[in-house]
Amino acid sequence: MADYGKRDYGRCPCSGQYEQRFVEVRMTVNGKVVVLTDVPQGACPNCGSRVYKAEVLERIESLMKGEKVKRSTA
Repeated sequence: MADYGKRDYGRCPCSGQYEQRFVEVRMTVNGKVVVLTDVPQGACPNCGSRVYKAEVLERIESLMKGEKVKRSTA
C-alpha cells in the first residue's frame, strides 16, 4: 500500500483516542486468497473499535474487484 504517514483518526465514540497501527488484511479475490500487509488502521485502546481512512478502503475495494492498483513510488 502507499505510504500514508502518520494519520489522525480522531476520537472514538467511547471517548478514547484512536491510535494508528498497521495490520494484515486477508481477503479472497477471484477465488484466491490475497494478503495485504502494513494496512494503516486506527484502533481504540479502550474499547477495541477499529477504523480505516476512506482512501485505504477505496484501494482495498478496488483490489477486491480485481482492478489493477498503481503502486506509489514515493
